Amino acid sequence: MRKSLCYMIIFWLAVTALLDVRVSAVSTDQIPGWPKAPEIVETTGVLVEDSTGTVLFDKGMHDRMYPASTTKILSALLAIENSDLSEEVVFTETGTAAVTPDSANIGMQIGETLTMEQCLYAMLLASANEVSSQVAEHVAGSVEGFAQMMNQKAAELGCTDSHFVNANGWHDEEHYTSAYDMALILRAAIRNETFRKISGSQSYVIPPTNMNSEPRELGNHHAMLMPGPYHYEGVFAGKTGSTDEAGNTLVTACRKNDITLICTVMQSQEAAVVEDTAKLFDYGYGKFQKLQMTDPALTQEGGYAYVPAEASAADVQSQDTPQGDLVASQYLYQGVPVGTALAAAPASVSGAEAGTGAEGSLSDGQISPADQTGEDTLLDIRPAAEEHKKVYYVIIGVLSLLILLCLALIVRVIFRNKKI
Repeated sequence: MRKSLCYMIIFWLAVTALLDVRVSAVSTDQIPGWPKAPEIVETTGVLVEDSTGTVLFDKGMHDRMYPASTTKILSALLAIENSDLSEEVVFTETGTAAVTPDSANIGMQIGETLTMEQCLYAMLLASANEVSSQVAEHVAGSVEGFAQMMNQKAAELGCTDSHFVNANGWHDEEHYTSAYDMALILRAAIRNETFRKISGSQSYVIPPTNMNSEPRELGNHHAMLMPGPYHYEGVFAGKTGSTDEAGNTLVTACRKNDITLICTVMQSQEAAVVEDTAKLFDYGYGKFQKLQMTDPALTQEGGYAYVPAEASAADVQSQDTPQGDLVASQYLYQGVPVGTALAAAPASVSGAEAGTGAEGSLSDGQISPADQTGEDTLLDIRPAAEEHKKVYYVIIGVLSLLILLCLALIVRVIFRNKKI
């Protein structure tokens, strides 16, 4: 009997350990010296520091997910880049077909006209599906043509996990993305002044139109931007999304102390997306620091590393590549990319020896000229994440064998007892 009890205890401990490994899908927690991240209920999520591209938190950030209405971030960015705000958008059957009781809309009618600027407010604040579809037709001639533009733009931004088939995020098996790709897309969008202004607005009023005598009052669906219990200081842009298949999803940008963080959480329920985004922002601002790694007088671009608060410049390695009179550097902490620099030669000015621990110099809300191009992409820690997954698989394999052994021993003991 004692042996049976002992085997059962071993079995329970093994099962608990196996469950812990399976639940703990946060790859960044496995980086030596990395602050342990808060738990989130969402299936996937990512937290990125904007200027260095450092991935601070990775929970399945490359897993394929449905974006729902966060799709409209990319749709709005493309509309801004390919039209004038004063252009008139005339609604056709393409847009008004999306005016249904179960779809977010502002009740547009065939023949009704809005300016492109009004359309953008309707898309980003009220998440109006019919407006998104009509804007797509206006810009590209058809929703299908606009989807091609979306996929091309996503590829240019470095997205590798995405494929879009519509402009509003209606569920489709072939309309998907990842937490990391959505961070890339919002990172590009916030470099656009018009997007920042519209996405960060708490409200907007569309005046009477040619077919509607009443003004339409729009309120931002993003609770962290609005007054109330979920308001988070520093949040300045983002988008909500929700469908039965996608669950609740949220993409958000926040700026504090000259540091911009971008957070994506996907497939959740109700208020958890807001609460967990706040947890991740607290983690990103409280557990990390921005170190200056190159001489500011010689730095052309970058020059910073975003690392754990307990780390120093001596803990950061530099991989330098000569580029004529300049030196391109990639900064690594425990093998994980944490920043880049393009600085004047000699190479000795870059790397850990030049680190001062100084903070960045941008004021709140500003974006550096180098960032405004939107051509740079986030540093990818996929190789590091893959190594951590291999460790998971080895541990799971060992624990599985242990569980099978325990089961076999328990069955053997029970069989012997019955035989006696």
